[in-house]
Amino acid sequence: MGYTGAVKVLIITNSYPDNAESYRGIFIRKLGLELILQGLEVAVLTPRVLPESPLKEDDGGIRVYRFRYPSGGKPLGQSGAIPVIPMMVYLLTGLCRAISVIRSERPDVIHGNWIVPTGLIAAVAGRLLRVPVVNSAHGMDVRISARRAVGLLFDLAVRLSDRVTVVSDAMKTRPCLKQADTIPMGVDELFFAVQRSSEENRIVSTRSLEPIYGVETLIRAVPLVLERIPDAKFTIIGGGSQEALLKNLAADLGVTGSIEFLGRIENTEIPAHMSRAKVYVSTSLADGTSISLLEAMAAGLIPVVSDIDANRPWVTHGRDGFLFPAGDVRTLAERIVQAVRGHIADTALENKQAVVKQTIAWPHIAARYINHYRACLKPGSVD
Repeated sequence: MGYTGAVKVLIITNSYPDNAESYRGIFIRKLGLELILQGLEVAVLTPRVLPESPLKEDDGGIRVYRFRYPSGGKPLGQSGAIPVIPMMVYLLTGLCRAISVIRSERPDVIHGNWIVPTGLIAAVAGRLLRVPVVNSAHGMDVRISARRAVGLLFDLAVRLSDRVTVVSDAMKTRPCLKQADTIPMGVDELFFAVQRSSEENRIVSTRSLEPIYGVETLIRAVPLVLERIPDAKFTIIGGGSQEALLKNLAADLGVTGSIEFLGRIENTEIPAHMSRAKVYVSTSLADGTSISLLEAMAAGLIPVVSDIDANRPWVTHGRDGFLFPAGDVRTLAERIVQAVRGHIADTALENKQAVVKQTIAWPHIAARYINHYRACLKPGSVD
């Protein structure tokens, strides 16, 4: 039986914008705003990474709560290692804050994002206070679950959840996720409205400058591309711990004049840069479903992406984009040249764009989550 009343959801998430300029976890904010547009009430609980971020605020109708932990001004485990003591404090303070927020907000359903650590907080709090829990895995949490201790916590969170979703079928290799529903994150309508305004041979990357995203591979491929397409230009959008290293590498290779490093910019500014480009490149070594890849396809760009499990469902090699072995500089350069020279038909890109719009635009994604929320509810639990 379905429910037609308003649903109140508490999203417990590892990542959410720290302030008006922050892009961290921006897609969780977009999900919350779309849920509000579709008639839900939304609150968010997230860690306070920056000391200046308020412990409670209203963000466009989303009631945001933050819990304290010893962050050092950085997201938990950003360096790749998991700090044990901060992690324990994170889980304890997050759970206490979650119980407090649940008692005050009285949500109908809890939506945990990143099964470890915040999905575990959501699952335990939901079980203690008898509130149904939908938990979503995003990629990073699945990767760190390969570590035994984390894997045990991951499996516990899944067992305590009423429903589980993943953003990519590739995540279902973990046994506890085999029955999970696949719901990728959504794409803003701005990307579907992109009109290519230039015939410039421009290639764009919108991945963070962290080791897992392998942007060094793209920088090393630039000289090889320029040998065959001298007027090629590259736009690198994103910031991260490798920013200085990558700029120095570009200088050492003598290609600084062909690369535009824009750093972190607002997500709403990215479509304008995509309108100047022909090709999108992702050199990621591992991923969930890549939001930036979906945005590029929505904008009608030719994707040239690493041949990893998360990318294969979205790109048919040689038909609507190209795959290359992760870390293979020469093959990446060859694929970029093929893409720039028109080896992918415009009709194939238009067909993919149409398919993507029907499946990953935010209204569609939010509606799928709402179906999961309602499926968890007991009769009479919604007004």
